Amino acid sequence: MGKKQIARVWVDDHAVCAETTDGLRASYEFAQWPRLRNATDAQRRDFYLSYHGIHWSSLDEDLCFEGMFHDAGLCDITPTEDSVYYSAPYGIDDDAPLPTAAEEPAGYGK
Repeated sequence: MGKKQIARVWVDDHAVCAETTDGLRASYEFAQWPRLRNATDAQRRDFYLSYHGIHWSSLDEDLCFEGMFHDAGLCDITPTEDSVYYSAPYGIDDDAPLPTAAEEPAGYGK
């Protein structure tokens, strides 16, 4: 697959989603993660990005991009967890439209 850079990350009512600069999409449903499942919408939106993943300080929860894209069948796990990474100027897009059934990110609904 080679390295993929994260272009945007957003949350909807059910999942946290990420998209690479070349359009690959993956997501994790909040139901998979007890802290995210039980969080409020405001808490779910209160995250920051690092090189490796998404972090919710107030919830003490961290998810890595590589794991998200691996679970969606879009990359292999690497020893350094940097096959999928975030680097400025890309980032959070709270105004991203919710995916429709035809546009669901890979891994959505797992």
